[in-house]
Amino acid sequence: MRVLFVAAEVAPFVKTGGLADVAGALPAALAAQGHDVRVIMPRYRAMRVRGVPADGPVGATFLPVGERAEEMRLLSGTNGAVPVYFLDIPAAFERDAIYGERDDHRRFILFARGVLAAMQHLREVDGWQPDVVHGHDWHAALVINYLKTYYAYTFGHIATVFTIHNLAYQGQGHPDLLSLAGLTEGGLVENGLGPGIANSFNCMARGIRFADVVSTVSPTYAREIMTMEYGERLDGLLRHRHDRVAGILNGIDTALYDPAHDAHIAAPYSADDVSGKAACKTALQERCGLEVNATRPLLGVVSRLVEQKGFVLLEAALPWLIQETSAQLVLLGSGDAHLESVFQRAAQQYGDRVSVRVGFDVALAQQIYAGSDAFLMPSRFEPCGLGQMIALRYGSVPIVRATGGLADTVREGLNGNGFVFHPFDARHFRDAIARALACFADPADWLQVRERGMRADHSWTRSAAAYGDLYDWARSFVRR
Repeated sequence: MRVLFVAAEVAPFVKTGGLADVAGALPAALAAQGHDVRVIMPRYRAMRVRGVPADGPVGATFLPVGERAEEMRLLSGTNGAVPVYFLDIPAAFERDAIYGERDDHRRFILFARGVLAAMQHLREVDGWQPDVVHGHDWHAALVINYLKTYYAYTFGHIATVFTIHNLAYQGQGHPDLLSLAGLTEGGLVENGLGPGIANSFNCMARGIRFADVVSTVSPTYAREIMTMEYGERLDGLLRHRHDRVAGILNGIDTALYDPAHDAHIAAPYSADDVSGKAACKTALQERCGLEVNATRPLLGVVSRLVEQKGFVLLEAALPWLIQETSAQLVLLGSGDAHLESVFQRAAQQYGDRVSVRVGFDVALAQQIYAGSDAFLMPSRFEPCGLGQMIALRYGSVPIVRATGGLADTVREGLNGNGFVFHPFDARHFRDAIARALACFADPADWLQVRERGMRADHSWTRSAAAYGDLYDWARSFVRR
């Protein structure tokens, strides 16, 4: 199939989170399976300053938005073997920030209009048009809306897939933005959007409403977002469209995250020969100023310290961890100032047991995955999660809350690969850690749990095959 990916960020060009990893890796995996995949994204100032290679312009036009029209140039490049189109819209993206500007809604209205203009150019000049347009998160949602309304005559034969990476970010704005986006003319405010949504500007809701198929980044998250607890006030709309919603687990780059060939870690190792992992643990303890002791269980954290990630539970469990266990803790992350302060104080008070680095360091992150015995992810919610999959590959046994992609990748029991707790509270988190520490004390059992995790397949190849089936499903609705 011919597939056009639409995303606001794509690794390695621009990355603020997991969306960029998906938009960077999944197209290549799909192309390897024979699909003709192309990607379209904004050209941000940072990309121009860094000299990201781009040819062209291969096309140019003006984009109407409200009473103005803004210039757009279409540039082209590649991400490996995958063609990439960059929308150079100075009014929207010639600035320092990727997101968080006061006019973000106007910026991504322009982006959506630019994508449709680029699609017309590719059809008329290059003779290429997609069978499927795959939009990602709220920034691409209006592309889906436009394709099924204003552009239905031109592109009505194209199937659409809309992927929710994190439902909490919806691109909501004042209802006046409907006029700016041209979504109030011709009866295009659909009653089917649901109570409180039809006459509001909510990009995420519009992507969900108009897509042929809606996907999320894990099967469990697909079910969770149809509940009031996780639905972020869109659960009613999602339940209305439940027969068009699917969940596909993200993959990881198994070439990038490979302990057998990772230049950042002290010694290579694999599921077939894990002897190098002991050297990685020693090196991590030394680097972090902890007691070098192979018998002490070493717990790792690499995360944003934000409410979603659940580290208030680690804050509550920390006194128990220090006073009643022999475990060590290495934490790398930043975010909530209170949590940063709590963990930094613990590191100052218990320097031989706790090490904290505020910020992010790629090399240290890899060393934590390789050197830790277990990896903590007590998330309140987690659409997919990559940390637990990286940890599994590196033989750091995950201790996670059963939510979203964590529930889909980590299991406890006879054939388990980690340790799982359910209610979001410190006692259950502490109990899961205690079960992990008890298992660690039995080397034979621990080796089995670790090996099962290291041998699991979390590659993009598996995920890409599932997306191929999803595209076929989406096209079935267009052909009717």
